[in-house]
Amino acid sequence: MIYIKYMAIKKVLALTIFLISQLLQANPVIKIGVDEFPPYFSQNSASGGILTEIISESFKIVGYSVEFVWVPWKRALVMTESGSLDGTAGWFSTTEREKVFIVSPPLIADSQSFFYLKEKKFNWIDIDSLSGLRIGATSGYDYGSAFHEAEKAGNFIVEWVSTDLQNFRKLFTGRIDVFPMNTIAGYEILKNNFSAEELSLITHHPKVLRSEPLHMLFHRSPEHQAIMNDFARGFAILKDSGRFSTYIY
Repeated sequence: MIYIKYMAIKKVLALTIFLISQLLQANPVIKIGVDEFPPYFSQNSASGGILTEIISESFKIVGYSVEFVWVPWKRALVMTESGSLDGTAGWFSTTEREKVFIVSPPLIADSQSFFYLKEKKFNWIDIDSLSGLRIGATSGYDYGSAFHEAEKAGNFIVEWVSTDLQNFRKLFTGRIDVFPMNTIAGYEILKNNFSAEELSLITHHPKVLRSEPLHMLFHRSPEHQAIMNDFARGFAILKDSGRFSTYIY
């Protein structure tokens, strides 16, 4: 009798373990495209970056796992639009993007500033005061309608490249005059890739080009609308729990 009970208990435990493992395996995996953008996203960080942690935890709360796919920003947009990726993170919301993608609630505050070499004595008041400058830009980024309209009008020269690091290298070698970049992420990239002596040569202008929150962009489909709704629910729970602040402070 004892042996029979033992075998029955053993079978129940085995079944329980099996069911739990199946449930864990059943968690949907969401593929999110990102690129180096410290401190928000970074392959050099043990945590993967501030937004990597926030996004992973928000999805975990509502039963999803996340796989971050590291690709250039422009490619992340293209792959999300085609459905090769479920989404991409760390973007301003624009009218054009809202037509193509499903946009998440705001994740974190962000601002863009012009970086320049101190010896250049750069100053700007409005878009018109950028006339004649060579400006570095990163493919896939949005710098605001006024900036893009002035570029189309030929008010200044914009040189587009694939990464922020390329733009900083061009800035140091004098191939561009200024580079608009997220202020915090810009200094993180500089700190991680250039010497202290080089860092002493560069600064940013106190007048911001743009100040808006960052969002996630999801592939546009009914399925991804449901995924975004789940993410928004998990994100709200994370913020209400008080744990959100531990990631950004």
